[in-house]
Amino acid sequence: MEITPKDSVNIDAYVNTVQEKDKADAAAQQQEQQQAKADTVVLSNAAKDIHKAQRQLAAIPDVREDKVAQLKEQIENGTYKIDEEKIADKMLKDALLKDLT
Repeated sequence: MEITPKDSVNIDAYVNTVQEKDKADAAAQQQEQQQAKADTVVLSNAAKDIHKAQRQLAAIPDVREDKVAQLKEQIENGTYKIDEEKIADKMLKDALLKDLT
């Protein structure tokens, strides 16, 4: 015959309650720590310079309207001159550079 004290059931219930409270406290503490930690970003001076340069480049128009208008006018007037030597020199330089790389 086994004799068990009446209070053994109450002790088990108390231990379970304490363990559940400890788990809840640990979860709450972990959540507070995660909320307290904020992500931060620190940019180097080089990154700031790159960002500044990108903003400045974005402000420059892709097409130089004044140059386009000038060339259109020359073409319409028949005063646009093609420099064949300049074009040939550029083509040769590009070909030579391409061969070197």
